[in-house]
Amino acid sequence: MARTWLVPVTIICIVFGLFFSYLIKLQGNNTNTNPLSQKNTNLVMIIRDLEEEINNQENMIEKIRNDLTALQNQNLPFRGKSKELQEQLKEERIRAGLTPVAGKGIVITIADNKEGLKANPQDDPNKYIIHYENILNLVSELKVGGAEAIAINGQRLITTSEIRCVGNVILVNTTRLAPPFEISAIGSPRHLSEIVNNGQLDVLRSSNFPVSLKEMDEVIIPAYKGGLQFVYARPVKEE
Repeated sequence: MARTWLVPVTIICIVFGLFFSYLIKLQGNNTNTNPLSQKNTNLVMIIRDLEEEINNQENMIEKIRNDLTALQNQNLPFRGKSKELQEQLKEERIRAGLTPVAGKGIVITIADNKEGLKANPQDDPNKYIIHYENILNLVSELKVGGAEAIAINGQRLITTSEIRCVGNVILVNTTRLAPPFEISAIGSPRHLSEIVNNGQLDVLRSSNFPVSLKEMDEVIIPAYKGGLQFVYARPVKEE
């Protein structure tokens, strides 16, 4: 009778032991996951802050360029060589992509094949999304077709523009773009349409990607907003 307390105490100890082991395991899981989750949250905040800073800098550059253009377009008494240089400067700004332009052209819209992914949820999802190579191929075909100006989701392409993939994100001029992708181009509507329809668009259509192409009498393409930096290149001195 003196040992009747032994069984209940043993059961209580086992229960408390299991309870404390569960708490320790739970705390260990939290210790392992929380820092990673916090790190990811911090990285997202940093990326958003940097994108906001880039956007602010681009708006500042655009304002300075617009102010400079306004000064250059003032009705000053330019004569002779000065007037000729003024007109040449305007043409060079258009060629460099620093001026909004409008003209006949086409607008292409491509998007991920969401219906295909829904119908084949176990399949490789990469088969149903637009990759940066698809956009690169379209841009290359437009250039071959003589496009005079090209923009992707409002991002003007110039000679230093880059289209690249970072993870599952497509960057154009350091700006993140998401589908649907709208590619605008100024040039001969018939000629541009013929080239892309027989090229990348045909490939996308054959894989059931949603694709549309419109020939338009007026396509408006904005100016390039980013900076132009030349660290190593310098003008060659003329003899």
